[in-house]
Parts: sequence; C-alpha cells; structure tokens
Amino acid sequence: MKTLVRLLLFALVIPSLVYLYSCENKGAGQDEKGSVEFSVALPDKGDSKSGTEADSTVISWHILISVEDPVGNTVMSDSLIPLYTFGSSFVSENIKFNAGEYKLVKFMVINSAGAVVYAAPVMGSPMAYLSTRPLPFHFNIFPGQITKVVPEVLAVADSTPDQFGYAAFGISVIKPLVFWAVCYLEYPVSTTPLLLTDARLSISTPNGWFYSTRLAAAVNQVTIRGGSDVYNFVVEKDGYQPQKMQFKQETLKATTKENPLALKIPSSSQYKVIVLQPGPEKGKDAMISNLEPDKNFGAHKYFEATFLSEPVLTVMRSNRSLIFFNLDTIPKSAIIKKVILTLSYDLPIPFDSTFMVNTNPATTANWYGAVLQQVVEPWEEDKVTWSTQPKTIEANQVYIMPFIRNVNFIDIDITRLIVPVAVDIAVPNHGMMLRLWPTEKFPGFRFASSDYPEPKMRPRVTIYFTLP
Repeated sequence: MKTLVRLLLFALVIPSLVYLYSCENKGAGQDEKGSVEFSVALPDKGDSKSGTEADSTVISWHILISVEDPVGNTVMSDSLIPLYTFGSSFVSENIKFNAGEYKLVKFMVINSAGAVVYAAPVMGSPMAYLSTRPLPFHFNIFPGQITKVVPEVLAVADSTPDQFGYAAFGISVIKPLVFWAVCYLEYPVSTTPLLLTDARLSISTPNGWFYSTRLAAAVNQVTIRGGSDVYNFVVEKDGYQPQKMQFKQETLKATTKENPLALKIPSSSQYKVIVLQPGPEKGKDAMISNLEPDKNFGAHKYFEATFLSEPVLTVMRSNRSLIFFNLDTIPKSAIIKKVILTLSYDLPIPFDSTFMVNTNPATTANWYGAVLQQVVEPWEEDKVTWSTQPKTIEANQVYIMPFIRNVNFIDIDITRLIVPVAVDIAVPNHGMMLRLWPTEKFPGFRFASSDYPEPKMRPRVTIYFTLP
C-alpha cells in the first residue's frame, strides 16, 4: 500500500429516532425503528476538489457499506449510499433500521471516478496493526438516542484493499512513521565495537496504541503509527533485562539506513535462566470437563479451555485445565524478574472474529478470551475432576487474547502469577488454571499438555532471575 495521506477525521453520526406508533394505522407488535445518517467531514478545499466538481450541488461520491446482524445475517450487502454537499461536509441520505444491535462489516469511501479513496482496515490484514481499533465492530441503534462511534481508515491511493470492516461512526486516517533501527549488545572496548543481536521491540504511545515486532541482527526498517510526539520503546532479549527507552517523533524521522537508531542492551543486564519443560512422568497438568464432572483426565494430551457443542448430546461442553511447575530448582536467594510460559498447539480452534471487538479485557464488556488464574488449593493430577476442582483467585490473573498467528505457539508473561503484584494477598500457590473469561461463550484455546507425544510442543516455562 502506498504512502498514506495526512490525518483526517470523518464524523459519521447515527441518530436513532423513535418510530411513532399510530393506533389507527400501526399494529401493536411492529418493531421500533431508527434512522442512520452518515455525515463525512470534507478536507480543505484544495483536497476536496479532487475528483469532484466545485460548482455542483450534488457530489458524486458514495459510501460502500455492508451491515450484518449480531449472528451474521446480512442486513445490507455492498450498498452504495450517495453523499451530498452540506456546507463543508458530505451528508448521506437517511437509512432506516429496526432498533437493535448491528455490525458494519465493510466501509469504503468512493470518489467520483469510482476509485476507493478511504477504507477501514479489517482485523488480520497486514496493515491492521496500525489501528487501535481493527474491524469489525458492533454498534447499537437506540430509539430516541444518538450513537457516536469513531473507527479509523487508511487512505488507499490507487490501490484497492480487498477486505475492510467498520465498527464505529467517525474515522481518522492513519499516517505511518517509518524509521531505521539496530540492536546491539554492549561489551568491553577490547571486543568488537558493535555486536549486533536480534531482539523483540515493543512500541507504545501515550494514547494506548501498541505494536510489537522482532528485530533481526541487522539494520531494520520499522513502520509504526505516526502522529504521536513521543514513543515508548521496550527492547527484550532472552537472558537480559528489558531496556526501556523513549524517543521523540523527530528523532525517529531523522534515522536512515546508514544512520539507524541504536538500541543498546548492556552486558550488565544479563539474567540467569532456568528452563522447565517436563514430560508425562514429571509434568503435572490435567483437564476437567462439565459433561463428565466426576471423571479424571490427568493423562489428557491437551491443555485447553474450550466451550464446544456436542452434536449427539445437543449440549455445550465446558473444559478447563490445571497445570503446576515445580520451581524448587531455583536458588532460594534468587530474585525472579520474569517468567514466560510457552504454549504450542497443533490445530487452532476456529473462532468468530466478532469476539475480538475490544482489546482491553479489564475495562470493556464485549471481550471474550481466557485467563490463567492462581490455584490456591491442593490438587492431584490423577484425581482432580470438575466436581472437585480447586479454588482459584482473580488477583494477578493473566489474560489470553484471541489471536491469529503464523507460528504454532504463543509466549505468555506469567510473572505476576509467580511473583504476585498484589503483595498483600498471602495465599498459597498450587499452579494455574486455564479457563474462559469472562463467561464461557468464546470457543476457546487448545494447547499441547505435558502428555502430548511431541516433546517440543509441551508447555515450557523460562524463568529469568538474578542472585544477590
């Protein structure tokens, strides 16, 4: 996709109007309706003339949209809605819907030449990481109320995106920022000046945008979301303490391939490391199921939290899993800095992308995924069942977001479950439980357990620590 144009705000307002009943003309059971009106703010006059006629009262620009109901039934499919000039804005005709919940799964702005000039990136597309709200997204029409939501679009230039969804009514065009960076390990002067290394780079902005990428042991070109004055960097490498840095936008823009941003990892930050990946004999994990509440699944090959239908029984099977790692090999005086749990899977469970509407499970209601919770009661691998499952606590729990990856594993930071953040909670630690969150609605996750036949895919914890 070519260079994206400057930031632009599209304000799309959906007023929901109350449908007035008439005792003489309307039946008592008819649904209330609301109106949808799309209002698009124009750029400055120099840009707004592109593809339009300045002396025309009707601008031949359109919005191309597709709308579905919550269960995926089509309400509107690739509908073209004309845009008309209204002062300094575009205004569409009114569209009536029954009051209720909908999701806009496609949104494109088409100019008079028939070219798509703006479109919202869909979740999973290559450019979706530039948006803080990848699509699709649900919206509601309430009689007598005005709903305002703000999604983001990318300028398409002369390329037409294949798939775009829309989840909010108000759009900002994203302008990316490209910079060059290199990561190196600091060693004594007597050695080579720069020992390039690979590392993971995480970048965030004060408004909540976040991106993570892998840096190669070379000069790297990185594309991030522009528009922020400062960017917070965290450089992570196995065996070393994370390095936190902050850079101004001007500093990043000034980098070149020949003069990249240098990210240093001090040699003094190196951790001591212990890796645990037990097999069937020493591993302790088990699955529990509500359909067989008194049956033990201690030798189950999957470490899973799932909510799947049983066609024969016409009911839903809820599965959870428990796991425990023996940390006695860590020195008593060790200061644990970081614990990473690596989980692998053979075949991912298909899931509905509508469950990925929001990205903050702690503060939003329409979020579904899983959590790892601390187990505070003893349990035995060959005895635990759904009926006898041990208690867990929500304090310090770790969220697992729904994901689409090009590798068959994920790394989860479970440090807070080993070294509690809430230090005032003095409770025993008997491992972790993997369960769906906040309710058992999301299809779930199925990873390999310590009983999985392929040793490399079994659960693994990597503990980073220092000694006083």
